[in-house]
Amino acid sequence: MSQTTQSHEATSLPSSAYFTLLGDSSEVTSVSDFIEKVVMLNKEAGTEVFYRGHADENWELKPSIFRKPNGVEIEHQLFRDMVAHTPQSFSGCKSALDYLVQMQHYELPTRLLDVSTNPLVALYFACQSAEDVVAGMKAGAMAGGQVFEGLRSRGLFRWLEGSDQDSLMKSTYMVGALAGASDAPSIDVKEVADTLLAFEIFKDARALELAQCIVSSVVVSSAKEGAKARPKDGAVYLFSIPEDRVKHYDSDTVSVLANLAKCSDREIDIYTEQTKGVVKDKALKKFNKRASTQILLRQIKEEKPYFDPLIRPNDLSSIFLVKAKYGNPRIINQAGAFFIFGLGFSPSSRGSGERLTKRGDHEIPSDWIRHKFIIPKDKKQGILDELARIGITESYLFPEMDKYAKELKKKYKL
Repeated sequence: MSQTTQSHEATSLPSSAYFTLLGDSSEVTSVSDFIEKVVMLNKEAGTEVFYRGHADENWELKPSIFRKPNGVEIEHQLFRDMVAHTPQSFSGCKSALDYLVQMQHYELPTRLLDVSTNPLVALYFACQSAEDVVAGMKAGAMAGGQVFEGLRSRGLFRWLEGSDQDSLMKSTYMVGALAGASDAPSIDVKEVADTLLAFEIFKDARALELAQCIVSSVVVSSAKEGAKARPKDGAVYLFSIPEDRVKHYDSDTVSVLANLAKCSDREIDIYTEQTKGVVKDKALKKFNKRASTQILLRQIKEEKPYFDPLIRPNDLSSIFLVKAKYGNPRIINQAGAFFIFGLGFSPSSRGSGERLTKRGDHEIPSDWIRHKFIIPKDKKQGILDELARIGITESYLFPEMDKYAKELKKKYKL
C-alpha cells in the first residue's frame, strides 16, 4: 500500500473512529502529519479549543509559580518587587491580570500557564530542545564530582597519596560524564566504568578497589542528573475547554483569582466546612465577611471599586481559561491565552476535612485534555525547519530585535 493510499484512507475515517484507534496520544513526525491529525479531531459542542507545547513530554501542566519549592510562599513579594523595580514597564496595566501577563512576558514565575489558539505555535514550542547530550555529560560529571567531594570531606581518602586522590577524582568525573550521557539501557555503565578505571595507575592497590566501590553511587547520581539534560520527546496538548470555564480579561471571576497573587499564603486559608452550602445570599454574605475573604476583597477593590463582595468558594478553587488583552506583539503573534489557577486543597490541621490554600494541589481536569501529540526527539529539528518555511520562527514568536539578530547570524553562518 502506498503512502498516498494510507493517507487517503486515514482521512476517510470519521474523526471519532480515527482517534479511538490512536488512543489518548499519537506520534507526530512532520508538520503535515500534525495538521492532518489536528483537523481530524472535530470541536466538541459547547467547548473552545486551545493548545500548549512542551519540549519535554514529562513536564507537568502547572504554572511556574507552583513548580518552585517556595514559589507560592513568596508570590506576593515577587509581584510587588517587580512592579517597584520597573514601574514604567507596568504603566499600561489596569488590573492584577494585566500585571501577571506582563510579568509572564518577562519570565517571572506566575500563576498563569500559557496556551495558544494556534496549534503550530504549540508545535514550535514542543520541538524546542530540552538540553542535549553534551549537557547530560556535563551534568553527570558535576554529579560525579560532588559524590567524590562528599566522600573526601568525610575523610574517606585521607590514607591515599595525592596522586592517587587525583586519579580517583578524575575517574569519578569520567564515570559521571559517561553515566550522564548514557541513554541506552543495553549499556552496562558500571561494567564500562570498571574497565576504564583499570587503566588508571594507582600506587596503592586499595585505591582501585575503593574506586570500583564508589562507582555505583556515582553512576546512580550522575545518570539521574544527566537524564534531566538529555534530549527528550516533546508533546502538544489539545485542550477542549467548556465554554463556561472560558473568561475574558475583564471578568470578575478572573479578578478574584488574579488578585490571589497579591495576598500572602498565610492570609488566604479557608476551611472547606466554611464553604458548604454557600450558594444562597445569606450564606454567601457570611462567607464574604470572613478574614481571608476580606483581605482578598480589599485587593480586588483596588482595581474594581464597584466590585460586589460576593466571592464564590467554587470559583476560588477553580481553574479558568482567560482570553487576555493582546497588549504586546508577542501575545499577538503567539495567539496567546492563559490558564489561571485558583486555590488548591490541603489537609486540614483540625484532623478532618480540607482547607483551601495557595499551597494546595492544583491540576487541570483530565477531561479537558482531549489529546496529546508526542513529538519524537529525532524529529524535532526537521519539524522546526518545516515551520520556519511557513514563517513560524523564533523571531516571529518573540518579535524582539535580539531574537531577529540571532536568526540573521544563523542564516548567514556568523
